[in-house]
Amino acid sequence: MQFKLFSFLICLFVTFVSAAAVLTGKEGEVDWVVSFKDGTPQNIIDFTVTNLREAGAEITHEFSIIKGFVIKATESAVKQFQGLEGYTQIQAEWKPTIEEDGPVTAFGGGKI
Repeated sequence: MQFKLFSFLICLFVTFVSAAAVLTGKEGEVDWVVSFKDGTPQNIIDFTVTNLREAGAEITHEFSIIKGFVIKATESAVKQFQGLEGYTQIQAEWKPTIEEDGPVTAFGGGKI
């Protein structure tokens, strides 16, 4: 019984801390990879850069081999950008990819 109560209190604490972080704007920033398919015009990339910066993102790395870059931003900043009318038009034609950065593994991440 004590374990259930303790677990409940821990879950409640984590919920309140997470909600407070989001409400106070202290949501954690993470790295996101933004990439474009070949042939994407520079004005589309410029639109993306400008509007991501306005949403609060910071560009931390630009790729030279592929069209893309890495940003440091909160999830809400990325969602704010994806909610723009211009983004939906770009998404329909140029299909940029915005995904959280993380390790890439093959075969489920297991050892080969």
